[in-house]
Amino acid sequence: MNNNNYNKDEQQIIQMLTPSIEVKPSADFRQRVLDAAAAQAASQQISTTPQRRVRRISYWLGAVCSAAAVIAIAITFTLNTPAYAARKYFSNALISLQEAKTMVMKLSVRTQADEPIDYINPALDFVPATVKVIYDETMLWSIEKKNGRTVLYKGAETTGNYIYQWIGGQDGKTGWKAEYRGVAGDLAIMLDPRILLEAEYRTAQRNKGTKYEILDLGEVAVVRVSTSAQGNFSQSDYMENTSLAEANTIREYTFAKDSGLLYQMRIMVMVDKKPVPVVESESIIFNEPLSVENLYDKEAFSRVEFLDMEAEPAQASSLTNIPADKAAKIILEAMHDWDMEILNTALHYFKGDVMKIVEGRYKGLKIKSIGKSFKSGLYPGYFVECKVIMANGKEVKLTLALRNDNKEKVWLIDGGL
Repeated sequence: MNNNNYNKDEQQIIQMLTPSIEVKPSADFRQRVLDAAAAQAASQQISTTPQRRVRRISYWLGAVCSAAAVIAIAITFTLNTPAYAARKYFSNALISLQEAKTMVMKLSVRTQADEPIDYINPALDFVPATVKVIYDETMLWSIEKKNGRTVLYKGAETTGNYIYQWIGGQDGKTGWKAEYRGVAGDLAIMLDPRILLEAEYRTAQRNKGTKYEILDLGEVAVVRVSTSAQGNFSQSDYMENTSLAEANTIREYTFAKDSGLLYQMRIMVMVDKKPVPVVESESIIFNEPLSVENLYDKEAFSRVEFLDMEAEPAQASSLTNIPADKAAKIILEAMHDWDMEILNTALHYFKGDVMKIVEGRYKGLKIKSIGKSFKSGLYPGYFVECKVIMANGKEVKLTLALRNDNKEKVWLIDGGL
């Protein structure tokens, strides 16, 4: 496909989703081709005895014919592979989507309603979600989990060019906003199927490590793709199956044969060697009339106080130049008396009424144990397993997510509370 159809951010996402491997034939491929060529020659009773006077000419003619036969057989093998058929369907879908102006996709996702948009958990129940996209010069969009988290980008305004997040149905009305720099990962996949289809198309061109299956169901065709989890799981499998990128998945795409359009999408993750559906599309509608006002609930949006996540955390000397597990210990100790000098920095992502909720739950805790920090999956920071005694005497196990990829290199709690 033409790379010029995608901007720099989209190209990076496609490259991330496409395995960086070269196609290598199976160990017996060469022998299978030669055996097939030999069988074909035998069936046609081709003489191998050279003619004395025209030996040189017939030798080269014979060599050319044999080479042509081998190439023809090799091409036949290629054209008959599921990967080739899959590539055809992905290509047709990409062509049909070039004219798409809008998309409304209704999904069911195994997740928690208030967790980040890309969070999945095969053990949870399905939560309805709606994706709305306007494919303008700048893509405008929203993703909403029912009674849960909403993420919105409605374009640049005089106040700034922000992406907004808030949680519906909660008592507090604190949200978060950050400078919009495009979308990435699972978020991009849900917003723009073209990105996922382009990555699938490229992967099908060099299909090492990816398995394909094609099901012909009359008016529609189902392409089934099996891929392996991405990320570093050498220290721990804690993040395995928590996002689509970090899971061994089977992705099913249903295409309408007449139009080539993507009709349905289903994603399963492998749990104990068994496929468990985690994302299922209920409907995918393209080119439905859609305006910016249709992307979100304006009244709900107006009630939210958005915290600017672009502000750098204040530098706290006790939370720099130390390992993540030492930072976790300092932060949890600060929660006992609720030391705001430390917690205002460490809980940078928990401002406003969210901070009040965290204080009400964790103030007065005592540390029982702090584990060694570890990495898992694609998360840029570290995880630390901790056991604490809450103020009410209850023992609780926490797995804190900490990151220090900010300008000041300060350790911040990013999750686990």
